[in-house]
Amino acid sequence: MEEHQQSNHAVGRKGVGRKGGMRMVPTIIANEVSERIVSASVGANLIIYLTTKYHLGAASSAIIIFVYLAAANFLPVCGAIVSDALLGRCRMVTLTLFSCTIGTTLLCLTSVIARLTPPDCVQPNEGCAPPTPMQLLVLCASLGFMALGASGVRPCCLAFAEDQIAHWDTAKKDRALRALFSWYYASVGFSQIVAVTVLVYFQDKMGWKVGFMVSAAIMASVTLVNCAAASFYVKVKPQKSMWVGLLKVVVVAVKNRDLVLPEADHGAQFHCLPGSTQTVPSNKIRFLNKACMVRPRPGNSTSDDDYGSTSAGNACTVEQVENLKSALSVMPMWSAMVMSFLLQSSSFGVLQAATMDRRVGATRFQIPAGSISVFEILTFTAWSSCYDACIVPVLRRMTGRQRVLTLKQRMGVGVSLAVASMAVASAVETHRRQHAATTAARHGDADGAAPPLMSALWLAPQYVLMGLSGAFGAIAQIEFYYAVLPKSMGSFVLALLFFGSGVASIMSTVIVKLVNVVTSGKGGGGGAPWISDDLDQGRYDSYYALLAVLGAVDLVYLVVCANVFHESTQNMTLEAGADGQDGEARG
Repeated sequence: MEEHQQSNHAVGRKGVGRKGGMRMVPTIIANEVSERIVSASVGANLIIYLTTKYHLGAASSAIIIFVYLAAANFLPVCGAIVSDALLGRCRMVTLTLFSCTIGTTLLCLTSVIARLTPPDCVQPNEGCAPPTPMQLLVLCASLGFMALGASGVRPCCLAFAEDQIAHWDTAKKDRALRALFSWYYASVGFSQIVAVTVLVYFQDKMGWKVGFMVSAAIMASVTLVNCAAASFYVKVKPQKSMWVGLLKVVVVAVKNRDLVLPEADHGAQFHCLPGSTQTVPSNKIRFLNKACMVRPRPGNSTSDDDYGSTSAGNACTVEQVENLKSALSVMPMWSAMVMSFLLQSSSFGVLQAATMDRRVGATRFQIPAGSISVFEILTFTAWSSCYDACIVPVLRRMTGRQRVLTLKQRMGVGVSLAVASMAVASAVETHRRQHAATTAARHGDADGAAPPLMSALWLAPQYVLMGLSGAFGAIAQIEFYYAVLPKSMGSFVLALLFFGSGVASIMSTVIVKLVNVVTSGKGGGGGAPWISDDLDQGRYDSYYALLAVLGAVDLVYLVVCANVFHESTQNMTLEAGADGQDGEARG
């Protein structure tokens, strides 16, 4: 870790006045903003594109989307490791921006070249030809390149922006880091708003060609700008030793499994870096302490002369052991937060909105079905922007406590709100089905009279709750990981978040498949599955209720993890600035 800091300072001194600084941060953040705008706009309307242009069913389309989302969230973990250990953040961001540009260009070609999509249906939902293997291959290749683009842009941009100010003094850097986090949260919300309003509007009103062309143009432009600005970036060299060291700890600990650790580590010696203030490992996960323990010479004496000099290839340092312990210590809370991602991504609100009245008031303007999630994004952006500056001071005055909510408590609130959003979604869908059945019976005999549709604004409450869930849970996760993990694992922080989303996408795929397999057999095999192509025949309300129950179980698991596992923070400034004054990331 000291080597990392020294390299940061060396690069910083070389570039002071010429490279880095806050002036380069907007360009770096723009890289991720553009990638998120494109991926969010594609993801918001992708289910409509697959069902209308490729003639796929709702369940099949959902599985393709879940697999794409899983890849886009799993790959950033690999991207973070490759960036920190091999390529460096600047090179990784540049290469993956090119990949995302290729993906959006291929997706644009599927809307331009007629041979890349099935022919139009003879009549609506009748005589629809399925996509050919080649057409599906091109579609999946475009999504694959976009997912590969996310692998470097998402985990690296925030850490790369931090590299630009890493050479500053501590007080100045802490202030800049606070501003950087605020900009990052705001930019994420801004990108989502632009994606589900402007770009989705282009797709809905001007056609898929225009919508996808705009996405491809955005990625091509930001890629060229990034290449032009590359010479002005501060570039920190990758640290292969840090990631190799984490793996080495496991290998050496297994190799030294025959060593006996004395009680409370008294009478043992451990390898540590010269001048290190930490010469003895912590007592958590004590088995790993064997990796840095000096192997004694045969005999009963415990004097310094009786300890053998272990070669560097056969022992780890205390710092390496503690870094691995820090990474492992966040896994219980990480696993508890996976369900919140699943609940936030499992809504079929776009399909529901497509069957509802999307007019705004008495005007003719209709909200595009893919833009219905704008309520979630607006809530997320507004709450995350105002929380520290406006809401926390009010809560402090109301409660009389300086520490209002810990990071773990904020994550718990996030899961609770996600469960509430699923409960509301179930209630709204139940009301929508009843409304559809009542109006169909009432207007069934009227010639040419279209039954009145239920307003799509009924979907707003569940999306508002989802936005609040993200504002509490996702942001608290980022700050929690930054507080607990060593600074040398900066890219891995966001990668953990995306990895959780990837696991949630896989779980969503499995749940959707299982639910349809189980429920389609009801009624002697003739009943419609819960997740049916026809919303009125399906039971999406029961599906949402099932997710709410699973979320409630996960909430209990999160409370257990928060009270059983305690993590020591390595970045006390960040933890203290969250809400409280102490140096532990515990609830």
